Amino acid sequence: MKLLKTNRGDGYARIRVENEDDLWQLEGIIGKGDRVRALTQRTKIDGREKKTLNLTVRAEKIELQNDRLRVTGEIQQAGEEVEHGYHTLNIEDDDEFELWKDFSDSEWEHLKEAEAKQSYEVLFCIVESGQADLYLVRESGVQDLSKLSENVPGKMYGDQKEGSFRNELKQVLERSGKEVDNLVLAGPGFEKQKIYDLLKQEIQQKTLVQDTSVTGQTGFQEAVKRGALKQVVEGSRIEEETNDLEEFFDELRGDGNADYGVERIKELAEMGAVEKLLITVPTFRDNQELVKKVEQAGGSVKRVHTDHEPGERLENLGGAAALLRFKP
Repeated sequence: MKLLKTNRGDGYARIRVENEDDLWQLEGIIGKGDRVRALTQRTKIDGREKKTLNLTVRAEKIELQNDRLRVTGEIQQAGEEVEHGYHTLNIEDDDEFELWKDFSDSEWEHLKEAEAKQSYEVLFCIVESGQADLYLVRESGVQDLSKLSENVPGKMYGDQKEGSFRNELKQVLERSGKEVDNLVLAGPGFEKQKIYDLLKQEIQQKTLVQDTSVTGQTGFQEAVKRGALKQVVEGSRIEEETNDLEEFFDELRGDGNADYGVERIKELAEMGAVEKLLITVPTFRDNQELVKKVEQAGGSVKRVHTDHEPGERLENLGGAAALLRFKP
């Protein structure tokens, strides 16, 4: 995305959307109560036709829907000749819009980081003899391709001879590899290297081979924890969130300076004990006072998504956890 104009003091940003990943980022930035202004169409008072105009709504519902972000709310500002009431702005790729909100420090930082993010697509193939699981990783999340049945089979089983299975997987990876930025071949044993050796040189040049102890979803998460995504993508959101959560879980296992649960974290924030708050996106939206309390005490706030296993674990802990300066 491109920040065309910003003013932190006024809580203002004019933004241009450059790709679909930007829409995903914006879903996490725009919140309830924010004012959003964009070009749209609205029925005239006489009901005969629609007028194209810039219109401002106070957001009540923000929903990412395929290739557009829908922001619904009560109209705050529009021309006199159109109906007022509620309206939905559809923000799409290459659109520009204006946003006014009371940015917390972490939200302002998130906005700046979103501008710097580069879109990427990395295909993970977790393979062992006769079986391969495929995952497509973007900044906006992880897609388990085992749920797809067309073009790219996400889960393959080799009842046929070994050579036939490898040749079939080779064709899948070469076809898909042309459309992604990088390919990660991971798994236990030597099968991944044998598959790598079969690939065309142009695909090998964008392929990383990574050891894991298991296959499937657990093997995919292990590959990420071992740095596979970091090696092929600079500043990946999933890599950063995984590292933050692993640091928290290590402290928790060792009975160190870590705690979890929204109410418990609120108590610790009152004491100024929270050094880093890890919080899921929905919990972040519902606990702005907690976020501001942590920031006012000099702590940092990291929003975490639940589209990967460590994020799911945080959600199961109540959606909030903290690394502490001290443990009361």
